[in-house]
Amino acid sequence: MKVTDHEVLVAPREVHDLVFRCARVAGLDVGAADRVGRNVTFAEVHLGEAVNCFVSVLNDSVRLLTEYDLGPDVLVSAEVEAKNAGSASVVFGVPTPLAALASVIADIEGRGIGVDGVPEGATGATVVERLQIGGPALPAGLANTTRAARDGLVMNSETFDALNVAAREFLVAESVLDEIEG
Repeated sequence: MKVTDHEVLVAPREVHDLVFRCARVAGLDVGAADRVGRNVTFAEVHLGEAVNCFVSVLNDSVRLLTEYDLGPDVLVSAEVEAKNAGSASVVFGVPTPLAALASVIADIEGRGIGVDGVPEGATGATVVERLQIGGPALPAGLANTTRAARDGLVMNSETFDALNVAAREFLVAESVLDEIEG
């Protein structure tokens, strides 16, 4: 749905689906692509600027793999270390945008473990080079999630169009297409 000449209203599930398809086209496996979709969607809902950040790496498979696939793995490994040692420091191989990490950070905090190092006022495009895992998690609010599910996300139409174009290369099984036509 068009909001203004330069903005469209998009459901969060549509963002997840398109990001998932783009990640699959880029060569990520199903699980990694789903995690990328969750991270980008979560970051878009809670921080903004995540889809635009993701679209900017679609033509750079090295950055996509390093930031969006390997970055969350490093974070999850640090969570395991923090559970055993009380805390752990995460140092990413390259500065990594929160668009690639946001849902994983929320999952860690949802399990009661704090994550420090996300700058105040951060967006999905904000990059971090290191995070500290450990200590108690701060309680998270659900207001943004509820608002986005109810009202949708206002996105730049050029960014959303670029996401759609990149997702078109995702192949869909013929049986799925037959069911749609039938």
